[in-house]
Amino acid sequence: MRQCVTFIDLCDVPPKELVAMLNECEVRAHLIKHELFTVQTAYEWVSRKAEMNAIKGCYIRAIDVDGQLAGWCGIQPDGDDYEVAIVLRQRYWGAGISVFRVLLDKAKSMGHKEVVLNLLSTRPKYDSLVRRASKVEIRQIHGGCFTSYFIPL
Repeated sequence: MRQCVTFIDLCDVPPKELVAMLNECEVRAHLIKHELFTVQTAYEWVSRKAEMNAIKGCYIRAIDVDGQLAGWCGIQPDGDDYEVAIVLRQRYWGAGISVFRVLLDKAKSMGHKEVVLNLLSTRPKYDSLVRRASKVEIRQIHGGCFTSYFIPL
């Protein structure tokens, strides 16, 4: 069954829905360790992402699949580079490749020549990403160990 994936402004997602998604164990397992979100901290997080979205070269959105909040994604600063971030609820992991392709197309249309995909070291190395990457590095980011794939566009 084909899923209808749409991208919506994070500010349009009710904070309680974001809290439920961001606090799911399966979501948190692949992120840097941090406190559970509350409605207040989710609101603050969305405010920071909205500020980031206003930066030239950035694009931050919630992911809606068939009318349900599936996660969030973005093109956001990563030092001197731009990171492609995709955070999905486990039941929507199958939408990840299509979201990734949309973000790569969006990054290219914004003039980026390369983006970085940072995957927490809990994730396996993906041969398809290794083949596509111009380089792969193990990096420490915000206290977590990541495999960083530098993807030319």
